[in-house]
Amino acid sequence: MERFCRFLLIFTYIWNNGDSMSLNGIWTGQIQSLNISFPANVPGGIYTDLVINNLIEENLVGFNDIKNRWVGNQSITYETHFMVDESLLNTSNIDLVFHGLDTFANVSMNGKFLGISSNMFLRYTFNVKDYIKPGRNYLKVEFISAVKIAELLYEKQSLNYVVPPKCVPEEYNGECHVNHIRKMQASFGWDWGPAFPSSGIWKDVELLFSNRALLTDITVDIHKNDTWNVIVTVFFKNLQQKLLEDITCHMTVKLDVNDKVSVVNASETVLRWDDKQAVVWISLHIPENLVEKWWPNGYGKQTLYLLKTQVSIGTDTVERSTRIGFRTIKLVQNPLQQGLSFYFLVNDIPVFAKGSNWIPASIFPELTAQADTVDSLLQSAKDAHMNMLRVWGGGVYESDLFYDLADEYGIMIWQDFMFACSMYPTDDRFLESVREEVVQNVKRLKYHPSIVLWAGNNENEAALYGNWYGTGSEEIYKEDYIKLYAHLIKQTVENLDQTRPFVVSSPSDGLFTEQNNFIGPNPYSTLYGDVHYYNYFGDGWNINQYPRTRFASEYGFQSIPSLYTLANVAESKNDLKLSSEFMVHRQHLQYGYDYMKFLISKNLPMPRSVDTLEGFFDFIYLSQLNQAVSVKVQTESYRQAKSYLNSAGEGLTMGALYWQLNDVWQAPSWSSIEFGGRWKMLHYFATEFFAPVIVTPRVSVDRDLTIYVVTDDLLSIESCTVKLNVYKWQSTVPVHTELYTDITIEPILSYEVATFQLDEFLTKAGCGELFIAKKNCVIQLALYNRSGEIIAPLNYVYPSPLKSVDLPLANFRVRVTLIPAQLSAGLNFEIELTSTEIALFVYLDLGMIHGRLSENGFHIFSGKKVVKFRTNENVTQDDILQVLTVQTLSQINNRNGTLHIDYLNKLFP
Repeated sequence: MERFCRFLLIFTYIWNNGDSMSLNGIWTGQIQSLNISFPANVPGGIYTDLVINNLIEENLVGFNDIKNRWVGNQSITYETHFMVDESLLNTSNIDLVFHGLDTFANVSMNGKFLGISSNMFLRYTFNVKDYIKPGRNYLKVEFISAVKIAELLYEKQSLNYVVPPKCVPEEYNGECHVNHIRKMQASFGWDWGPAFPSSGIWKDVELLFSNRALLTDITVDIHKNDTWNVIVTVFFKNLQQKLLEDITCHMTVKLDVNDKVSVVNASETVLRWDDKQAVVWISLHIPENLVEKWWPNGYGKQTLYLLKTQVSIGTDTVERSTRIGFRTIKLVQNPLQQGLSFYFLVNDIPVFAKGSNWIPASIFPELTAQADTVDSLLQSAKDAHMNMLRVWGGGVYESDLFYDLADEYGIMIWQDFMFACSMYPTDDRFLESVREEVVQNVKRLKYHPSIVLWAGNNENEAALYGNWYGTGSEEIYKEDYIKLYAHLIKQTVENLDQTRPFVVSSPSDGLFTEQNNFIGPNPYSTLYGDVHYYNYFGDGWNINQYPRTRFASEYGFQSIPSLYTLANVAESKNDLKLSSEFMVHRQHLQYGYDYMKFLISKNLPMPRSVDTLEGFFDFIYLSQLNQAVSVKVQTESYRQAKSYLNSAGEGLTMGALYWQLNDVWQAPSWSSIEFGGRWKMLHYFATEFFAPVIVTPRVSVDRDLTIYVVTDDLLSIESCTVKLNVYKWQSTVPVHTELYTDITIEPILSYEVATFQLDEFLTKAGCGELFIAKKNCVIQLALYNRSGEIIAPLNYVYPSPLKSVDLPLANFRVRVTLIPAQLSAGLNFEIELTSTEIALFVYLDLGMIHGRLSENGFHIFSGKKVVKFRTNENVTQDDILQVLTVQTLSQINNRNGTLHIDYLNKLFP
């Protein structure tokens, strides 16, 4: 927790004489129509408050997203009393600041109306000098149902023309018209999450006391010329009606390079007011050799420096400390023989973006900034060698903590603005609210070195192109699109931030889209920009079905979370079968389970039944296995293409961000990490397919096998060896070994080692006659350095679908050993598995013991495998052995043991 306390100190204004007052804490909440009162948390939200007070059942259990839906249709009042010392009332400005109101509210103090809120992404400031009094004060915030306001705004808009979509798909079990309001779009339902149309004071509330002017923002811009130029800009506002006189502002900026060296500058400026706004700035010139650069994860250190700013006006002093990093960023879109490139140049180094897409850490806005959850997810991203996350445009602008940790862990952020999968209105009221939303959030976030791109929306250009809502041929929707994203958001962002690139949409054709008046001829073109690609009708293990795009910013496959994650929210054991009402309710993708079965059946055996507990357990395993291999194959295809163009001009791929990293509830989704933090098989696989160096196969339509070595290292790899071991399924001893020696791999390249006809190779290797050999053998790929050490994860070629292979039935001996205590917290164990047979996709499930394995979903070829398990729970070797379940592909329909379901029997007696 030490790090999180440090963050709270860094990002708080510190006023002299204690001239700020937090109004966070316990307020009183009321649902007047039902005559319900309850203690309410600020920051907080109505759904979490009602659960805490036992007024509704736990939101994520069973069908409670539907049962508790009535809450979102209520008007809610939050009120509090607070004391103010009379000495504080002598200041000229007293400002009440709400950092986040969700969403439509009337605010009053001591019975006097102050104003309204209508955008949950805005900070609202009210001057209360004329309303506050010494002693006891009364503050009231009355929230109106966002569901009802959205309906009213839709009806008003429809008098002119309909702005679709009217509602989310039926499978989402959601609400309608969320695109008409500035609220987390996913709170009305999405294909991966429930609808909880929340309301509440979801961020901090404070009173600010000042004598001359209100300081609203301090921003930092860093430009690189001959030196680093650090520009600190301070924004002031005067909310009073009185005549504004000249005010002198004293500023001091100090950069601590180390314990002994600092760079300081100071200035004195007279504020010049423009419509009650004033701006002053000061700069520092930092010699390039004085500081270290900030690098993405895997490319170097994430060096951060403390920048201290002090602003004084008369007796008012504000101090702010921020951590900044020195790096340059450029989105390179250069002409190629066909199309344009699309990649990020960081500190003049081309970086292959490896990562995922981030959805809010909770469906309840007030919980999106929980320190342990955010830290665990970002640490998991770093541990999987990720260097980029795309903050998806249907959620929220994330907390300061999120971006602080991204800075610290080297996770570059592709930042969407909060618009997703919809058309949006463009009346003056809506546009003015969006403008302020963009201004406030860009000012708040732009000093973070981790943020490398602003993007106007998620899939809204694609919606126009694909005529999702019957709007593709209507000019009014194209005009609205250009007005909102190009004329308003793009121009506003570029006025505020000249240090980062901006793209209008994702997916889009990037610069080519701009040249076509911001609506390109095909946002899914593989020759430009970024692409979202999903295919549930093909074979996810077939590498040839995937496009060779310039940048893959979304792709993925669904899987089901673990049985134990589901058991936490199931209401009976009967819910834990695929056809149960509970599991149908949790699947928000139309035909989702049908797609899942179809994709699994392409390569894997299906359980005889998915409506028994063990059959469902196996189906969950297969869904995660299919997801993991499919995303692995697709990701490796993109990494292979980083250095190559094919005959169609496709390739030079420089980014792979799969959908999605995290979950907001316990349900089928595309995530690699389950709600609660448990890694799916996909995330374990990501630690390998995102490794800095990989050896990776590609089998063409004509059955030619090409072996690649792909590296992100900045140094060449010399004198390495690629080794191919060919195994028959019934033997743990290779029947053939092929070596490619003395290979030099140049930095940050994809290198083609060899190409040969696969089936002929298998025949020569001793796997049998042509066309039969493919069912008899498997190929293992390994990469060694000159010292004989393996320097990349092992990889495999499956010449035939595994459902058609006669896999040996693996039986295991398991031993668990406690590793002697180390300096770090937690317990470390070694789990040793011994098998006399080849075992594929060995998956260890430790039930309700939370922790992390060093790897999972692995193969055993040599007879013995040792993996490490780390947990913070107080458990013994016997505890682990009692709950440990070992699953392998050969056990599907061939179980010779029982599933450990003691926990489930206790949960559902």
